[in-house]
Amino acid sequence: MSVTEDREIVAARDLLARYADTYAVPKDSPIPVDEIAESYLGLLVQTAPLETGVSGMLLLREREIRVNAVECEKWPVRRRFTIAHEIGHWELHANEVTTNFICRLGDITSDEKQNKKKSPDYLREREANRFAAELLMPEERIHADVDHHGADVVTAAERFDVSPLAMAWRLYNFKYVSKLPRPTDYVGAV
Repeated sequence: MSVTEDREIVAARDLLARYADTYAVPKDSPIPVDEIAESYLGLLVQTAPLETGVSGMLLLREREIRVNAVECEKWPVRRRFTIAHEIGHWELHANEVTTNFICRLGDITSDEKQNKKKSPDYLREREANRFAAELLMPEERIHADVDHHGADVVTAAERFDVSPLAMAWRLYNFKYVSKLPRPTDYVGAV
């Protein structure tokens, strides 16, 4: 298997390695994204009432991540991805902009995606998503997990404490599953 070397992937691996130099990272447990944010990076993580469609936000000056309380209640594993995504903004983009990051689901999934693909905001959101995927589901761990357990999307998602859709995309990108992931495939799963 080839190893991805994009900037956001390298940054996620670097953060995890730096964190592991200070704290123990159990090999068979989900990545402790809350601890990475709070204990290692000094970012306060709070669940808060946010407007509909806003998954999370990174308040740069306050060193704070806010996660949508309604989404957390409906989809607990989404909270972990949102935190990892905001950490991605912290690690990748905090020195590039002076404004806070407010992340909306529509920033990536809009019907206008084709028009947005070249915008700096779209590219930052995509990088933060890829960073989050690598942080929560490190490539090396994915390969080892598939070698040991097979490529079952739902059970792998449970082991990594991520949504089945996020895991499906990870397994699809590494060519362990051939079906293009769709949100409707995992309604009611975990």
